[in-house]
Amino acid sequence: MVVAPQELQHSILNWNAVNFGAHTEDASWFSYYVKGIAGGFDAFYNILPVHEKIREYAGAESRNIRFFPLKISDKEYVKLMDTLKAWHEKPFPYKFFTYNCTHGIYELLFSALDSLPQPTQKIMSPQDLALLLQNENRLGYPYMLSSLKERILSSSNKEIARLEFLEWKNMQKDAEADASRQSEMAELRYSISKSEKEKRDLLKLEKQKLRVHGYSRLDIGAQFMENATNAYIRFRPLLHDISDNSSYYSAEGTLEMLSFGFAINSNSIDLRELSLIHIRSAPIHDSFFKSWSWDVFAGYKNDETAFNAGIGKSFYINKQRKIAFEFLMLNSAKFDNDFNGDNFIGLDTRLNKRSAGNFRYGANFEYLRSAIDFENERIQFKTWLSYDINSKFNLYAENIFDLKMREQLGLYLRFYL
Repeated sequence: MVVAPQELQHSILNWNAVNFGAHTEDASWFSYYVKGIAGGFDAFYNILPVHEKIREYAGAESRNIRFFPLKISDKEYVKLMDTLKAWHEKPFPYKFFTYNCTHGIYELLFSALDSLPQPTQKIMSPQDLALLLQNENRLGYPYMLSSLKERILSSSNKEIARLEFLEWKNMQKDAEADASRQSEMAELRYSISKSEKEKRDLLKLEKQKLRVHGYSRLDIGAQFMENATNAYIRFRPLLHDISDNSSYYSAEGTLEMLSFGFAINSNSIDLRELSLIHIRSAPIHDSFFKSWSWDVFAGYKNDETAFNAGIGKSFYINKQRKIAFEFLMLNSAKFDNDFNGDNFIGLDTRLNKRSAGNFRYGANFEYLRSAIDFENERIQFKTWLSYDINSKFNLYAENIFDLKMREQLGLYLRFYL
């Protein structure tokens, strides 16, 4: 939540932001998710400069950020700030889903603003919060801070475009603010201040209400495999993977729980996949030592129960087009329908286009060899293509080919609910 000055023309970087967030700095990659889901973190309210919040959320992905003016009376504003002061040092139990950043901000608003309703949903997203306030006629039209890419492309002044890039680079968590960059930024600021184009148009008013996107996903389509065609229904509640649009979801990881898929034909309805939990972290950094990736999966896939765990590296092979390559060493414990077990070791490599846009694509190659029967190996190659019609409707295709010469083609209508 941003506390803006009376004049919106003031630099947005000088505004203050009210933040509600958990202290997770000392958590390991495993305890981060365990504590985050179970409520093992303490969260606090604090006030910080807007540019720090922009760095936190925009980061390397450089997303568009929207600011919604809140309709609030002077009396309510005083009560809001008094409440914030009283809660400043108070710890709150933080949970990723049922008491997260969105819940914390709404609790603060609920305590200060008159006639706000309690949210009806247990899990609330930022879009749910905006819609709730919008339905109560508490929000004005949003102001949008365009992404770095859009600001640079729309700028007719090369000095401003260069300064935008350097300031964004300087805010990267993994970037080193070296002396030469600071010197160039200072020279550019001085030059721009002397020109007629001193003010950069950072905020643009959008004269339309919020159009929310969904976090749950429903795939309806067909699978073609071994001269057979099945209708296919796949549902993924609440979370996200790398194939989702990175304008709305993380482009640097997968977080799924309790997703499932059924193949349907005239003879039967078969469970083909069940993800009890799938967590994949694939951060992209300039530094070699910060780009460690890992993957954990437990569930049912390809007619087998499996538990996979892997660790490796991820990096860009083309930064301009944001094409990323990931390489993981993988261990996979698999059990067939009769619960005969085997352990496989091998590698998993992925190539993904991470930038937002109507088209996204990726490829995955997996090679596993049995640690018990060394002659038993598994090879699978998968490609996928996604096209966005709008924020709630998508066309998705995937092709899977394995060592046993079985090829599977899936064509789906993808709905975000």
